[in-house]
Amino acid sequence: MLGQVFRWVLLTLCILLFGGRALAQAPRSDVDRVADELVAMELRDQEVRSAQKVDVNEVLRVDAQNTQRLDAITKSMGWPRISAVGRKAADAAALLALHADRNPQFQRRALELMQPLVEIKEVNPEQFAYLWDRTHVPQRFGTQGGCHGTAWTPDDVEDPAQVESRRAAMGMRPLSDYVAIASEMLCQARQ
Repeated sequence: MLGQVFRWVLLTLCILLFGGRALAQAPRSDVDRVADELVAMELRDQEVRSAQKVDVNEVLRVDAQNTQRLDAITKSMGWPRISAVGRKAADAAALLALHADRNPQFQRRALELMQPLVEIKEVNPEQFAYLWDRTHVPQRFGTQGGCHGTAWTPDDVEDPAQVESRRAAMGMRPLSDYVAIASEMLCQARQ
């Protein structure tokens, strides 16, 4: 009897102190593995884009691999929701879709999968806005554009008078702030 009480106390202490990990490591779920994979894919995406000397062919190769894998993930489990894979992995999925420019059909399908999830906060609305603009002309949120001298300007925006309210609804900073940041980071740095 005393031995059983001792074992019970020891078991309780292990659970309290180590969350049960001292007894057995819980098996990782498929969703956990997908979350880790998405984060690793994003790291690789950023690594090739921020290299000292960017190899465009390597960027395209990584983008193609990431797009193919993200497509397979979305076909098997739907769009990676924040509540399932976590914010970091969900944001990684959105960035990978944004960089799938060589497969606009996939980008549009990703956008369709993300759209109903925006309102229930299962997708970062700002990430959705970037992908929307990347796939539509004219754009809605003013995220796509280019440098004209030292100033960045957005490409054509539908109903420009409403762009600020659309951006605010997505939790985005005002377009004037975005333009100033993009001008400094993208255009003035080249001069």
